[in-house]
Amino acid sequence: MVYIRRKKVKGIDYAYVVRSVWDHTKRTSKQETVKYLGKVSRVTPEMIPIEYRNDPAIISFITRYSTVNLKKNDSLTKKLGQDLFRMLSAGDLQSIIKIYHKYTNLFGTIQFYDNLLKPVMYDIGQQWAEGKLDVATEHVCVNTANALIKVIDKSQLIRSTNRHYKGTIFICTPNGEQHNLACNIIESVLLSKGYKVYNASPSLPADSVINSLDSISPDAILISITLTDHIQTTRNLIRKIRARFASLTIFIGGLAINDPNKTHDFSATSLYVIRNMMLADAIKLIRSTIVQTQTI
Repeated sequence: MVYIRRKKVKGIDYAYVVRSVWDHTKRTSKQETVKYLGKVSRVTPEMIPIEYRNDPAIISFITRYSTVNLKKNDSLTKKLGQDLFRMLSAGDLQSIIKIYHKYTNLFGTIQFYDNLLKPVMYDIGQQWAEGKLDVATEHVCVNTANALIKVIDKSQLIRSTNRHYKGTIFICTPNGEQHNLACNIIESVLLSKGYKVYNASPSLPADSVINSLDSISPDAILISITLTDHIQTTRNLIRKIRARFASLTIFIGGLAINDPNKTHDFSATSLYVIRNMMLADAIKLIRSTIVQTQTI
């Protein structure tokens, strides 16, 4: 596995391309430095050894931390976002797939979700709420976006077959919540990272959630809430989960709890709120939390 490692020296972050190699004598993996890159903010794709240049972890790091060509990247993202909006409205899946490949070849799938699909879909939802977009077009956009995610999942699953199993996650929305695009996006990313995912969204009664958790025995449950109307329903669901599963890890995320002007407290042990997080950070939180529970 190859990735870029950061090392802080006198308050400045420096980058190194490193790879994990197996030490047969010590029977453990160790880091081997491939190339020193200099300051993190100045790293460009051309500095990466050509055989590692298209690695998703390398692309993700450069996109996230490097300030070189930032304006150019922002301009491309804005242009493709406008194109994506039009293609979604027209239900043009094939053209959207081309946009997806163009963007991910430069930045990676997680960045496509974070920087393109999520903002565009949020804009579509806002326009519909303000009466600027008719409900039929909004439905076309959502259905086309979900169709795209299915296409992405097929290609991701082929690449993820060699990844080690990371754990099992159950995804759902509270009863009455019909929005599940966010569930499908997080499922897509988790599948690509080696997790087994049961996506039971949308709108699942509490008793059905409990029965599913009983039969599946996941490492964690992730609840997505889009509308604030379903906050109390989610609290009730959490209480029922805790009554049956005392220590099951619970993650909560979604637009309903992202508003900085509104705070929604969820009181329960082993509960983590994913609020205004980039997908990469959310996945890190999920991974580190599950690893801790698996070692207990």
